[in-house]
Amino acid sequence: MKAIHLGLRYRRSPALESSFFDPEMPADWRVAFLLNEQDALWVAGDDPDVDTVLAELHDSPTDVFVVVEDAAWSPGWQSLVDAGRHAVVRLTDDTPLWRPGTPSAPAVVGLVPASDQPADLHAWLSAFLDQAPAEAALFVDGEPPSVATVDRLRTLTELMGR
Repeated sequence: MKAIHLGLRYRRSPALESSFFDPEMPADWRVAFLLNEQDALWVAGDDPDVDTVLAELHDSPTDVFVVVEDAAWSPGWQSLVDAGRHAVVRLTDDTPLWRPGTPSAPAVVGLVPASDQPADLHAWLSAFLDQAPAEAALFVDGEPPSVATVDRLRTLTELMGR
């Protein structure tokens, strides 16, 4: 059975920070809060909180699938890879990235748009899983980020027995 991890691509979006996180929550707690809700994390090349993310991953009680854009890569990420606990993908220009309706080489990371249409989400999830290896991550793309789409995908994966 394939393991599918779900998360948001734009976790540092101002829209997400104002609608998902409690406004009283300290900024350095947001990564831990998000990891309680999702098991995949995208680290963009310009994220200012990389040290916080690395610290939270070292302390995380559960395994996390992490995508790190090449511009954010540092020796700290390599140490996390070497520890072998979390799945970490370094996203370079050569890394295949799956998207609905776009042919690509088999990919471990995929992006879908936000949607409230169960048929579309099911079709995208099935197509991604058909081409993915044993462990992969699917991220909801777009601004503003859609936590509701991640929740819908999680429900679908459970209904599909994944």
